[in-house]
Amino acid sequence: MLVTEIRAEKYDLPLREPFRIALGSVEKSGNVLVRVSSGELYGIGECAPPRFITGESQRGCLSFIESIKDSLIGTELTPETLDDKLKDFSDMPSARAGLDIALHDLIARKLSTPLYKLLGGYRNRVETDITIGITSPEDVERKVHQALSEGYRIIKLKVEGNIRRDFERVRAVGELGVRIRIDANQGFSPREAVEFIKKVDGFDVELIEQPVHAGDIEGLRYVRDNSEIPVFADESVLGPADALNVIRQNSVDGINIKLMKAGGITGAIRILHVAESAEIPCMIGCMLESRVSLTAGAHFALAFKNVRYVDLDSHNFLKDDPVRGGMEVRRGWIRVPDSPGLGIEGVENCFEF
Repeated sequence: MLVTEIRAEKYDLPLREPFRIALGSVEKSGNVLVRVSSGELYGIGECAPPRFITGESQRGCLSFIESIKDSLIGTELTPETLDDKLKDFSDMPSARAGLDIALHDLIARKLSTPLYKLLGGYRNRVETDITIGITSPEDVERKVHQALSEGYRIIKLKVEGNIRRDFERVRAVGELGVRIRIDANQGFSPREAVEFIKKVDGFDVELIEQPVHAGDIEGLRYVRDNSEIPVFADESVLGPADALNVIRQNSVDGINIKLMKAGGITGAIRILHVAESAEIPCMIGCMLESRVSLTAGAHFALAFKNVRYVDLDSHNFLKDDPVRGGMEVRRGWIRVPDSPGLGIEGVENCFEF
């Protein structure tokens, strides 16, 4: 695909309320919207810099894309050639993701097919959980009731690394009869994680995600060896080499793939294939993203059988939804339009569509 223009601009997303996880709290997401054009055709993508994980920022992503775009304009690009040109910038995965998503959208639009069908087309809907940030047990219970009224059946609960307080949060959810996924965001030591898991084992907990520090692969293995609940890696796996490492060390039962960590759909596919070769299931997760990159994640989930868990819900945290078209969530089930590419029709106050 001959690239004739690349544009990037600030894409600020205020949240309904502060969102707190074990790594910190945020009140807005400073993202970047990307457009890659080939003549009259274009594709769009989004960068959602995960500063707690990769250290990226909105300003850094904008500067990176501005610095690299002249070397891309006027060239024939595929996802593989784009990835090769950006291979030396492993410290900018979300910026790369924005470009990669936009290129995938552009190519699928050129071929007049929905992206998920181009990638693999395994199914046409997936069920997502809905996330509750760190808050009081009473607020957790209130938010779960709201989620249930909207048709969600799976709750992803953030915990902080305090065994007593976190147990009360899980109990508030567990007594409501919903499926639970726990995300510790590196909050526990290995021994604390095992103690916590034993306390919550009586509830319907599907998995616990990243219980220990991202770099503590031995500690992750210790937790897995002493847990009746499946243990998933998130921050420990940014790319396929990381996936191979945690699998070789028997440290995980699953891997949470995020486009912003992986450098886009191309990197996500590579992680998925490593995991699938070892019969390790995958989740597709998200940062604080709009429905632009969430829709890209949904197409990825629809395309591949080994994406068995879905956590694409960050649009629920936004004060306003500026995106027209893209994925729809009804009673917890995600579908995408049957139109070419991502199916995004436009984004308010961004570019000219």
